[in-house]
Amino acid sequence: MKKTKKVLIASALVLSTFAAAKQTWQVNAAPTDLVVNGNFEELQTSSILTYSGNPSDMEYSNWYSEGGGVVSYVGNNESERSGMLPANKQNVWLAQVVKVKKNTDYVFSAYVRTSLAGGSGILQVLDANTNKIEGIDEVWTGGTEWKHGTVSFNSGNHEEIVIRVLKWTDEKDTVSDIYKSEVYVDDAKLFTKADYEEYQAKQETKTKLTNYIKNSDLINVQSSDILKNNGDTYSYESGKFYYNGDVPAVIGEGYGENAYGLVLPENVEYNSLKALIDGLKQNTDYVFKVYLKHGSDNTGTVTSINALDGTSLFKADDNIGYSGGVTWKEYTYPFNSGSFEKAYVDIYKYYGNSTASISDMRVYEKAEYDKYLEEIKEEEQEAQDKLYTEVWRDEFDTLDMNSWSYQLGHKRGIEPQEYVDSSENVFVEDGKLILRATKKHEYTIHYNADGSDIVKKYDSGSIATFGKREFLYGKIEMRAKLPKGAGAFPAFWTLGNDFTLDGLVASDQGVGWPMCGEIDIMELIGENPDMPGTSDRTVHGTIHNGLTEDGDKAQTNTYTLPNDETFNKDFHTFSIVWNPDTIQWYVDDNLYSTVYITDLDYFHKPHYLLLNLAAGGAWPGFPNEDTDFPMDFVIDYVSYSQTKEQKAAADKYYETCPTINGVKDITISNEDELQNLLANVSAKDYNGQDLEVSCSVNDGYKLMWNGKTRTSEIDFSKEGTYEIVYSTVGESNIYTREVATLHVVK
Repeated sequence: MKKTKKVLIASALVLSTFAAAKQTWQVNAAPTDLVVNGNFEELQTSSILTYSGNPSDMEYSNWYSEGGGVVSYVGNNESERSGMLPANKQNVWLAQVVKVKKNTDYVFSAYVRTSLAGGSGILQVLDANTNKIEGIDEVWTGGTEWKHGTVSFNSGNHEEIVIRVLKWTDEKDTVSDIYKSEVYVDDAKLFTKADYEEYQAKQETKTKLTNYIKNSDLINVQSSDILKNNGDTYSYESGKFYYNGDVPAVIGEGYGENAYGLVLPENVEYNSLKALIDGLKQNTDYVFKVYLKHGSDNTGTVTSINALDGTSLFKADDNIGYSGGVTWKEYTYPFNSGSFEKAYVDIYKYYGNSTASISDMRVYEKAEYDKYLEEIKEEEQEAQDKLYTEVWRDEFDTLDMNSWSYQLGHKRGIEPQEYVDSSENVFVEDGKLILRATKKHEYTIHYNADGSDIVKKYDSGSIATFGKREFLYGKIEMRAKLPKGAGAFPAFWTLGNDFTLDGLVASDQGVGWPMCGEIDIMELIGENPDMPGTSDRTVHGTIHNGLTEDGDKAQTNTYTLPNDETFNKDFHTFSIVWNPDTIQWYVDDNLYSTVYITDLDYFHKPHYLLLNLAAGGAWPGFPNEDTDFPMDFVIDYVSYSQTKEQKAAADKYYETCPTINGVKDITISNEDELQNLLANVSAKDYNGQDLEVSCSVNDGYKLMWNGKTRTSEIDFSKEGTYEIVYSTVGESNIYTREVATLHVVK
């Protein structure tokens, strides 16, 4: 039996404290591909494991190779990567073990391409011991263009099989195209027959890209195809490449692993490379895409696209495209074919004595390429939607106080707003939550412990799920419209559940900031002419954790809307996918940041959510005469989803965390009864051993009682409602929190 590889992938968790409120939905099943990473897009050569010679060592979800299979940055239909079986090798293969159901019809499908016309790859379905299965034929396929091959079979009595792509030659063969050829494999998939038919029907409707520069991946290009330019552009041949000067361009390093590029030589200035663009439609928009890299910072290239008679096909405001830099970078140049059906691209080394490398040249019809990108985005969203099960969602038909609590008073630094629970500043309208910042009628003063003070000029809203809902791994998303202008500072974020709430919990019953950890899912600092880096078009995604001599540790990235759009004109979605190894930030499903958190304990424990609207502070600066008030942060919904893998990872955490029992709302009438808050509350670690429980009482503004015998600050001469935070800590400083309400009556 094969070992099951433990894969930690992003996911969300439903806590036992709100399992009863869980709202789940299941989407319609999609065709299920049983091959993992069959498109090789997430892999590098180091991801392909060397076959030990023992089939039982092969784990599910991994690719294995014998003979040196690698990942190549040459793929099918704009795919960046594929698996590659190297040239001048005998009997080299790539394989993966897959679970199947007995007596079920399946189809193994893959695209194969070879570097030589006579090369060939073999698609095979084997048993768990890598032996041929009687009645299942193997399929030979090859050629210098991508070809689709399939193996149809019945699983019979097998519960696991091995899919394999083999390059086989006789041991004595060292001269044939099969031996000398590289074999590329992409889009390897295994479906039940019914699922394959559905998948294939969808594939037939998808846009297929046509590249109008032939052989630009250089897989089957020879040195004889790289010719000296004779100046006669009308004689250019499709699939050939033309250099200026006396020293020829050569085939060399390309963009990414095991890819080819064309290299303009060093110590030769003002030379260039040209390639024919053939088969264009007249008066049609196209895009030219290419990867470029230069041998030193003092070398650059200029790209132009011309008709054969020399007419520039760039738009008037885009006459040339300049590039520089010593690392690979992709460049995209739009052009219109005008009245021409042929053109040529010219990449000209403008100055410098080092090399210039050119890789992966592509010309696509713009409308076709835009449609292709849209289909990919829709496909990814479909896959994402089907991957997640929604755990909790707040559509804000009302402000659900079973999920949220108000934050009150002064919070965070020198921000000049006071958070209030006024219906003017936190309210629901037309199915939207609105956090509104308004000017105070009378300023108030907040005094800091060091004697300094902050003038509070605004009222605003801040709410949090602390003690009511907590989250560990998963997809957390908000759809919202953001405010704009100087001082606008909306945020959607998380803090570790062991946080001492800026002093509302006794300091010995948790940790302070930033040791609790913080995930900023979305922050915007509105356009302020007095503060560099502010913008109504840009949002920030950040983690804060731990301390250094210079302050907290932070990792951040930004997303800026295109075309001068701003986030206050329309609603946008802001989300993170929180995995055990990474946190990824998205705006409108566009991934813009990934941070690795494997070794950061701050992000392997439950967090709670916060929504707030600040009106200024140290980072955004402060409102000015142009800032619009009231200032609104409008939230359409907040959702929390999970995959099975994410839930399993989070469940593993909860298996070893402490538990608190006996927590309930309490009513008291005098100070002596405060000692009863812990009377019926107990805690145990995951081994069942008793743990100490502590508690703190707050009124939302300050700590009223720290669970000790000292005199409380609760005024028992009047009735009031307070929050009790119960805490216990287990092994490895793992905290568990429970929250209840304390009613004080006269």
